Amino acid sequence: MKTLAALLIAVCCITPAFAQPQDPVAVVAHVLELSSDQLTQWGDILHARQVALEPLVHQAQAQEQAIGQALAATSPDPLAVGQAVVAMHALQTQIAAVNAQSAADFEKVLTPDQLKRLNDIRNVAHVCPIVPAFQAAGLLGN
Repeated sequence: MKTLAALLIAVCCITPAFAQPQDPVAVVAHVLELSSDQLTQWGDILHARQVALEPLVHQAQAQEQAIGQALAATSPDPLAVGQAVVAMHALQTQIAAVNAQSAADFEKVLTPDQLKRLNDIRNVAHVCPIVPAFQAAGLLGN
């Protein structure tokens, strides 16, 4: 539990040191202490993700426009709107699958300690948006 609390503090309180626009890859590399070999492998994973996502993102943008146009009609056709929404959902599912595969590939590059750290961050990430409120209320110290 102490480890989880320390990680929460590190992620949510110390992370504002990274609040200036920084490269997310650099922040992750620093926090997980990635080696240069791991960075190279992760770069390849990120590139493959980008290549896979690019056409899906373009299709999603076009589908979003199609939904907007279908809804903007004087008398929107429910079938056309429904089909466009279903098509958008399918694209979102594909995008999520690409992101999940990229994350799984990244995990394979990590040492057990780095993977534990990543999973600890994932486990406390949902709390981070509320931390500023506790700070402002004076409940977290400095």
